[in-house]
Amino acid sequence: MISDIAISVIVPVWNDSYRVLKCIDALKSQTLPKEKFEIIVVDNGSQDNTFEVLQQLEGITVLQECTPGSYAARNKAISVANGAILAFTDSDCLPEKTWLENLVSCINSDENIGIVAGEIKFFEAENDDVEREALAFESMFSMNQKKYAEKGLCITANWCSKKSVLEAHSGFRTDLKSGGDHDMSRRIVDSGLKVKYCEEAKVYHPARNKQELLKKRRRVIGGSWDKSNGKFKTFTLLKNSSKLFLKRLFKAISISNYSVYEKVLIIKMLFLILGVSISEVLKLTLGKESSRS
Repeated sequence: MISDIAISVIVPVWNDSYRVLKCIDALKSQTLPKEKFEIIVVDNGSQDNTFEVLQQLEGITVLQECTPGSYAARNKAISVANGAILAFTDSDCLPEKTWLENLVSCINSDENIGIVAGEIKFFEAENDDVEREALAFESMFSMNQKKYAEKGLCITANWCSKKSVLEAHSGFRTDLKSGGDHDMSRRIVDSGLKVKYCEEAKVYHPARNKQELLKKRRRVIGGSWDKSNGKFKTFTLLKNSSKLFLKRLFKAISISNYSVYEKVLIIKMLFLILGVSISEVLKLTLGKESSRS
């Protein structure tokens, strides 16, 4: 019954019919009793067969939101969710069986928690062509939820909040294709609530190859561009990209638990990302629309 639902799981998806099925299977295997949660999957205007595949599945709620951007898709699900608690993950993620149980336990432990930031671990998915430099880069720099939580931030690959908290802030910004999670995190923290890191609530994220990492960087640059209104935002984004590059370069050189070979691979990846960052900023300056992929 709807009244028994404690938590609603929200999964946005775009052109990902193969991996979203694995995500749904992992969600259906949760240790939390099935009557205590619902699964809401929102197709964000896929151009492949994702929406049609989802419609054939039982035990989930399927929605469609064609406004481009995963934050618009998440907001669509928030508007119909029956749970007082909302958990978010991505279509390519595989939550551990105890994921929901641990999220519920954590968020109910303190009324001042605005966001539970669950742990994200990387794995090399079967049949994925992940280059060594991409895997090394991911392991060093990507999706460190513990550090994000320490800064009052969380990413939506593993996020949990009370529905009332998100509604009080009018949901995620739908004008952003990237960075909406950080924007929402800051608004929630500014309201007096806190971000709580929960190591026990794990999801597994496939390591991305070089092409996917560079796409992600374009999306992040686009999100930063969309959030900025200053007339000097071209200069600001170029400066920030350079600062990030130097910060990461210093870490890659100085960290002790990576081999020289791994460090060389990571530095190579850093130069590629810097080049994409500069190129994307210049294209946006010349009128290009920010990218969702």
